[in-house]
Amino acid sequence: MLNKFERHAGYYISLIAILVLGFVLTSMNSSYRELQIGIVALTTIFYVLLGILHHLLNHDLSSKIVIEYVLIGSFGLAIIAFLLKGGLGL
Repeated sequence: MLNKFERHAGYYISLIAILVLGFVLTSMNSSYRELQIGIVALTTIFYVLLGILHHLLNHDLSSKIVIEYVLIGSFGLAIIAFLLKGGLGL
């Protein structure tokens, strides 16, 4: 297990850096909802591209993996956008 982590450490560090940077930039602009959604959208795009690039470089990229990354990214973006826009308005 540790050997697998060591081989993919760069990917994991990059992924954590992208997500943390997205979170920090979103929280710094807390009064600008449209900018926050834009930052979340860019973070999602980088997440999807990094995941696809990682699998491409490891020679195990398939259409199933691409669809999975796009769906997970879209789902996360939809949740965050829903919450930033005010949720249910309750």
